[in-house]
Amino acid sequence: MLALMFATHALTAGAQITPASSAAPTIVFVCEHGAAKSVIATAYFNKLAAERGLPYRATFRGTAPQAELSARTVEALRADGVTVPDGKPTAIADVDVERATHIFAIGCSLPDNARRSGKAADWSDVPEDRGYPAMRDAIVKHVVQLLDDLQKSRK
Repeated sequence: MLALMFATHALTAGAQITPASSAAPTIVFVCEHGAAKSVIATAYFNKLAAERGLPYRATFRGTAPQAELSARTVEALRADGVTVPDGKPTAIADVDVERATHIFAIGCSLPDNARRSGKAADWSDVPEDRGYPAMRDAIVKHVVQLLDDLQKSRK
């Protein structure tokens, strides 16, 4: 009832109501297990995009997802003071490819439909064997460059 009153007020005030299906442009970060690298990228991307006032938001996916997020990654993100994204590792699906504006493979091979989408790029230089700080720093460097590019393209 309250929502109906606000909607009626918005219409009479000349405001536009955005349909629930229209969401922020989506960036999809993909790593093999959907539990660490893609989660770090999503966490930092969402934090930094919000700080810049950009409408983009990210989500994480895997090519062979494990059952839960990496406990070490969750602990490290919390220690960094960064919000851990909600959800569990999930396989990248056709709907993710369709809805995404950009798809980034981080140390994995994307499925054919994602590779052929024209939206995919590869961040293969993110180290896997040098610990969280090195992995995070490489990912954040890419995320900042991506945000800079997105910000420039909006001008």
